[in-house]
Amino acid sequence: MNFILCAAGALVAAAALVQAADPLSEVFRGMDTAASHFKGMSADIEETVHLEIVDDNNVSNGTIKLKRNKPGDVRFLVEFQKPDQRAAAYAGNEIHVYNPKTNIEQIYDVSTKKAVIEQAILLGFGATSAEIKSSYDVSYVGAETVGGQAAAHIKLVPKTKEMQAQVKQADLWISDSAGVPIQQKFLTSSSGNYNLFRYSHMKLEAISDGDLKLKLPKGVQKKTVGH
Repeated sequence: MNFILCAAGALVAAAALVQAADPLSEVFRGMDTAASHFKGMSADIEETVHLEIVDDNNVSNGTIKLKRNKPGDVRFLVEFQKPDQRAAAYAGNEIHVYNPKTNIEQIYDVSTKKAVIEQAILLGFGATSAEIKSSYDVSYVGAETVGGQAAAHIKLVPKTKEMQAQVKQADLWISDSAGVPIQQKFLTSSSGNYNLFRYSHMKLEAISDGDLKLKLPKGVQKKTVGH
């Protein structure tokens, strides 16, 4: 009997060690839990566009709202206030970009890039670990702190050449408590250029389609770009 009890205890201890040695599985569990309840999010956003060749960072601040009605139906609205006002909304097969200085709304047909755009948008927001692993090779980097929040840093490398043409590598910092990204980094070229997004004051909440439309003044000029 003592032998059986000792053997059972050893198996339990071994299982615990295996689990502890695989932090990525724990990250995926948190993301899957968050995805099962995800309806939408709103947050303050800070975007840093880094140009490696001149070591320059262009930083913009604003707000973002995002929702996922179902796979293949993602919508968002980003409104930047500083240093320059501009806004972009995505729904269906179009991205609408508005510049208050010119009072022009540019409409881009992105139907041929829809899958790539939604993969990038959804990384960590409403996407399950199975969806992410189907498109990326994922590895665990380590435990880090972002904006005072404990997070797990994971690295994603796209599996397809189509996605690699847009993003060479993506890094996510997944909140330990919420299971969603509080920071995302997209390496956009082999030379080291990247876009870094940091989210704060985030609320996970239902977002209406009306909240995701551009707020346009009268007399705005519309221009369609590409087909």
